[in-house]
Amino acid sequence: MTGTTFRRRAGLLAAWLAAASVAACGGGGDAPATSQTAVPTSSAPVVPSVPAVPVMPALAPACGGCSAADGSNYSGSGVGVWSASNTTGAAADLPISIGGVSGKSVTLLYTNGAAEQAMPALSLSVIQSELANLSIQSAESLSSTQDERTRRDIAEFNRAGWAALAGGKRVASFSEMAPPPPHATALNSTKTWYHTDGTRRLATLTQQLPASDGTVVNIWVENAEASNIGSPIVNELLTSFASAGGIYDMLTQVGGPLWGAHSYNNLIAASSQPIDIVILNFDKNGKAGGTVGYFWGLHNLTAASDARSNESLSLYLDSETLQLAGAAGMKAMKMTMAHEGMHMQNFYRRSVKAGQKYAFDTWLEEMSAMMMEDFASYSIDSSYNAIRDVRFLDYLSQGNGNFNCNLLQFTGFGATCESYSVSGSFGGFLDRQLGLAFYKDLLNRTSSMDSKTVLDQAIKAARPDSGFDQELLRWTVTSNSLMPAASSPARYGYPARVDGGFMLPLIDPDLAKYRSVRKLPSAVAVTLQPYGSFPVVRGNVGTTYSETVRVPAGTTLSVVVY
Repeated sequence: MTGTTFRRRAGLLAAWLAAASVAACGGGGDAPATSQTAVPTSSAPVVPSVPAVPVMPALAPACGGCSAADGSNYSGSGVGVWSASNTTGAAADLPISIGGVSGKSVTLLYTNGAAEQAMPALSLSVIQSELANLSIQSAESLSSTQDERTRRDIAEFNRAGWAALAGGKRVASFSEMAPPPPHATALNSTKTWYHTDGTRRLATLTQQLPASDGTVVNIWVENAEASNIGSPIVNELLTSFASAGGIYDMLTQVGGPLWGAHSYNNLIAASSQPIDIVILNFDKNGKAGGTVGYFWGLHNLTAASDARSNESLSLYLDSETLQLAGAAGMKAMKMTMAHEGMHMQNFYRRSVKAGQKYAFDTWLEEMSAMMMEDFASYSIDSSYNAIRDVRFLDYLSQGNGNFNCNLLQFTGFGATCESYSVSGSFGGFLDRQLGLAFYKDLLNRTSSMDSKTVLDQAIKAARPDSGFDQELLRWTVTSNSLMPAASSPARYGYPARVDGGFMLPLIDPDLAKYRSVRKLPSAVAVTLQPYGSFPVVRGNVGTTYSETVRVPAGTTLSVVVY
């Protein structure tokens, strides 16, 4: 996240017909006039037309080589998936009858398209009314309203705000007008650093290390925190980021340089920029968590353009989290460096190089950063995965689950939707299904300025018969039904993947750690959000499961049996 935290009918038309009678008169010449008498005629009564009742396509198997034997039968012992999409333009009834399901778990799942839809009346056979706890990491991330506002402000500045201050593109050559490269900074040098709260903090350069490509990585510690952030903490952070095969190398392997050539007048020099990792006490509240790290493109500007700028390619980490959260805090900070490093890289690659209009929308910007966490996790700590151990847990458990959330409307740790868990869980699914080449393509693709279109095109490039809608559907079916990994059909599930030197561990939604925290909706939603989903579990089904359900327009109804 930009500002990482540890861790929300059809109406009837009546037709009226009018009848008109026409009288004709004739005459002429010298012939005697004749008279005509109108003969009354009878007509059948007019019956108003009645709109046709929309008819949905029948339920059909939605998996290959699985236990969905045909449109109405389950066989074997694995997973069966059926689906039907309502393309009629109006809500329609769908009869369901699937035999051979005695003793099986049955999940109904609505997955919506682009427009909000009214939900039909539905009985919920499984009701969970109590609220779940967030995962430990995300629970510590819940922060103040001011923190959330600051994160959103930084995200919007990184997406668009910087461009108005960048001074336009140079006409002359780089060598004539580019800002001079920075001077090398010696150990124990001091510098004041502008922080998001408007204060300036004095910090000392305590350690530095060249990365594999020669880029110097500096660690600065706020002077007031020197007694709390000792050499072991600094050394572990620096080694994790800058050593061979570390976070910096993973970032550049996946997405290229974090900074480089550009043609803007008011951005810092293109060459010889070190990466500064600056440790400050963010909020001085004596607690770990809240906002624990951020990248702010403001500091890539020259001070002449904005006096607040630190004129530095820099990431910022919270000292209290490092000091007070122990090993969990250090692990979170390493993930934060990977996450915020991707924001730094996206800022250069998509906004500065390609042009501001190619910047990802927030939902995809955050998804791409969490996908980087996913790829980097195993190398940072083989016992941990950011999606498996945090995002997917929170997707299932916060509130009554984050199922009915608009993927394209990012709300952070919102009251009804925890968007980090939604975007992160979907991103982890795409990582495992489509792989590293897909991810690299997504990061670099500039074939459209629309983020959803870019993602759709990247998916199609990796899997030509698929796209955004198809992968979103398979992800919601996988996650909302807690589909067992061992019997997930092809194109479903979170399978393990080794790709380009990265290890993505298997995620099994059927594990007790997920079943014990999943919170199904306690009431039927009034509306189904765009790209949202709504699961309903049916228990105690007989040999044949039969039910007729109403499906909103533009929505797909899936049935999962295992």
